[in-house]
Amino acid sequence: MNRMNRTHVRPGRRRAMVATAAALLALQALPATALAQTAAAWPTKPIRVVVPFPAGGPVDSTMRALGAKMTASLGQTVIIDNKGGAAGVLGADNVAKSAPDGYSLLFSSTGALSIVPNLAPNLPYNPQKDLQPVTQALKVPTALVVSASSKYNSLNDLLADARARPGKINYASAGSGTTTHLEVELLKREAKVDMAHVPYRGAAPAITDILGGQVELMMADVPVVMPFIKGGKLKALVVTSAKRVPVLPQVPTTAELGLPKVEVYDWYGMLAPAGTPPAIVARVHEAVTQALRLPDLKKTFAEQGVEVVASRPEEFGPFIFAETARWGALARSVGAKLD
Repeated sequence: MNRMNRTHVRPGRRRAMVATAAALLALQALPATALAQTAAAWPTKPIRVVVPFPAGGPVDSTMRALGAKMTASLGQTVIIDNKGGAAGVLGADNVAKSAPDGYSLLFSSTGALSIVPNLAPNLPYNPQKDLQPVTQALKVPTALVVSASSKYNSLNDLLADARARPGKINYASAGSGTTTHLEVELLKREAKVDMAHVPYRGAAPAITDILGGQVELMMADVPVVMPFIKGGKLKALVVTSAKRVPVLPQVPTTAELGLPKVEVYDWYGMLAPAGTPPAIVARVHEAVTQALRLPDLKKTFAEQGVEVVASRPEEFGPFIFAETARWGALARSVGAKLD
């Protein structure tokens, strides 16, 4: 009977091999251990939150209010870094390419996170792979507004005139492919009317021209137009939320007026670079959601008609994906392009 060949390893050599393997395992474990220690100690220095829009807008002012509360709870300064440009792409790309250590975060909105990825031909990052969702912070209702001197006193008035004069009524937006553009396009599709689009570079100049009578209507976030409504310069004809907005109780919803599919919101949320340790993501989530639930901030948001969401990371990711598909289909159907 043939004897099987066996490789013989001397005891001394076997001990050396075992020691080498143990050392390699220890080396491989070092990065994970160091990462865990870093996560446990976080934060040990100021935290930078990129807002991908110029200072003074609604996303910026919201993050500044949150940042002050987060600074108090985390014990480190939260610095707001405004990196506007390319409809939010520049700021998001900056965070996507930052170290995943919790010290660079992104606070952005519907347009930059769910619409722009469908319109930018050469996006320098992958929103689904390069950014880690933390929380959808807020849901912001939208109102259709006209000048206080406008002849339209209801949405039905407006739609009746649009049907009688196809393409003659013009509407303003903050730019092609923005929520202010696509929301009116959705209304046009569902109401079967034709109105002319007049894009601007931002909501402020668009509202200025509505006040001056150069354009006739606009859909915009309620907090943006609320001061003008309170001041008697604009009037809201309809809100696009599922239920009436408490700060505009007299204004009907699109569903009440027979347009249930025209239910749209803007929303703001926090994200981190992909690969950020789960423990740090959890800490950021906790800091943001605790701030959102503080009585003074809740009161401020309520006065603006804004709803606190404070979703979990595992909820926010699928939500962004669904919103991207929804707005992308509409943007492509109307031929929207980035300005």
